[in-house]
Amino acid sequence: MGDIIRGAVLFNFSELVTELGGDPGAIARAQGINPAAIGDFDSFLLYSKALELVGAAVRELQCPDFGMRLGVRQEIHFLGPLAVFLRHSETVADALESVCRYLYLFAPPDVAALKRGPQVSAFTYSIALRHVAHRDQMIEKSLAVTISAFRQLLGNDFTPLRVTMQHQPIARPERYREVFGCPVEFGREDNALEFPTRALDGAIPGRDAAALALAQSYLTDTKPGLDLVDTVREITHRLLKLNRASLVIAADTLNLHPRVLQRRLFERGTTFEEILDDLRRDLCRQLAGTGMHVSEIATVLGYSEQSSYARACRRWYGMSPRKLHSQLAAHGQLAG
Repeated sequence: MGDIIRGAVLFNFSELVTELGGDPGAIARAQGINPAAIGDFDSFLLYSKALELVGAAVRELQCPDFGMRLGVRQEIHFLGPLAVFLRHSETVADALESVCRYLYLFAPPDVAALKRGPQVSAFTYSIALRHVAHRDQMIEKSLAVTISAFRQLLGNDFTPLRVTMQHQPIARPERYREVFGCPVEFGREDNALEFPTRALDGAIPGRDAAALALAQSYLTDTKPGLDLVDTVREITHRLLKLNRASLVIAADTLNLHPRVLQRRLFERGTTFEEILDDLRRDLCRQLAGTGMHVSEIATVLGYSEQSSYARACRRWYGMSPRKLHSQLAAHGQLAG
């Protein structure tokens, strides 16, 4: 199970922190998070880091209901293509089942399920990571988003029969009533929103079948396993320029044990060594074309011995570094 999520999971985080009198950039940097990634659908974060950021906001702003507040502000807009299913599926059941099916592409550790009953059904949410801090904040945020989704589907006056949470309350009782409009019970088996089963058959008005088809096509082609590889590649590229590219440092940057990172990369069909080798190969070609001395390139690529760089260059391009330099100088590029 990967733990890379899209930055959009923190959509409106900065606005909420500012509204509460805090400095979102400072809070993010203190947690080792690039403020530009917060709320960005095309950026990726470690799930644990996102939760640490929310926890830091709770502490600094003394706001125990921060997660719920964030979920209320987000509504369904931060879900990107998943929000299209909530607006354009044929029925409520279709919309909820699609969210359950595709949620892992947005946040792999998040698990949603639709449990149908004869009279009462439930939409459940859980986090498939054993040891994460501030799990209760993320659960309350997600259930606040869930109530917004149901009101998108069934009308703003929709009120669930009951909301249950596995954890104990962390906010004032009246705050839960304000957000959910129904009894909220704690210490229960599931994190769930319960509603009449008959609501599942409701047709979604104003749906656009073409928009739904586009969203389905996009999500079908999305491969969540690439997220971690791309993240490691980006981190290693930066470390390479600092002459610090190693599995240990890359894993530390991601707050993972090196063996855990290597295992997850292996599950995605690669290794840290392969990623580093590809980056060195590309950087070698770029630097050789500048006329930089062979020994200098070897140092930049992180080789302690020039002979190690020479062997790698022959493996990559079938020629010595000096011959590679000559060919690039003569032709301006090398096919490879």
